[in-house]
Amino acid sequence: MGCFQSYHPTTFLKSLELQRDAIGAGNGLQDLCHIYAPDIHIKKKGFNIFELDIQLTKDKVPIVFHDYDLNRICGLNLKINEIEFNSIEDFDVGLWKGDEFKNELIPSFEKIFIKYKNRTHLQIELKSHEKELAKLVIDLLEKTEWIKLTGAPYDVPGFSITSFDFNNLIEVRKISNDIRAGWLLNYEKHNSDEILKLLHLHNINMLIPNVGDQIWDDNYFIDKLKNSGYTLCAWGAKSTSDVIKMNNLGISGMTVNWPTKASKVIE
Repeated sequence: MGCFQSYHPTTFLKSLELQRDAIGAGNGLQDLCHIYAPDIHIKKKGFNIFELDIQLTKDKVPIVFHDYDLNRICGLNLKINEIEFNSIEDFDVGLWKGDEFKNELIPSFEKIFIKYKNRTHLQIELKSHEKELAKLVIDLLEKTEWIKLTGAPYDVPGFSITSFDFNNLIEVRKISNDIRAGWLLNYEKHNSDEILKLLHLHNINMLIPNVGDQIWDDNYFIDKLKNSGYTLCAWGAKSTSDVIKMNNLGISGMTVNWPTKASKVIE
């Protein structure tokens, strides 16, 4: 099982030792003083798969940011979809971490694409719910030639697209049947037969439940997913025991906020 880095909420960092554009991270991170940079993890720690949350600004520019608003990060009651991209630079999303991260900005998704092309696998979560979100993201995949990077799950370089919103995945499939797509599940009660039906009907390749989801207790369902050729991953690990449990279930990978610690558990 692979452990790969989850980034949220996201900023650009200018002050890390490699002096590179890098994606920062938010909630509860335990390495590098609570701030992560893909450059550091790629070059020094061997991690090369990163999960990003994508939303649209008011003028329909895809950006990388976790929260739906700026309240927690900036103390402002503004939703991301109420802000035009040209105004995004008005907001300092690094200061809440400390003075050394002052003047950090929210990056566009295109800038991330260009920066990390041919270096990583990006797990792209379509976070917001606009119908056009999938198309705009795939248009950028085409523009930056990432679209050519298809293959086995988590090939590097490569990409996959995920969402909690199944309608986003349907929009992806309207455009392409070749893109690897994954359905993120939270704690809600799920009907295993209905899940399999939807995965098959819409050619969704991956299922990614929260580690606390009741699905993991259904061994028959888990085995059926694997035997049917679906990629099974997880998210939301809060402890090393969660990582061990998922590893013992033989899943393909999981997103964690502390990959260095998690990888040591399963070595």
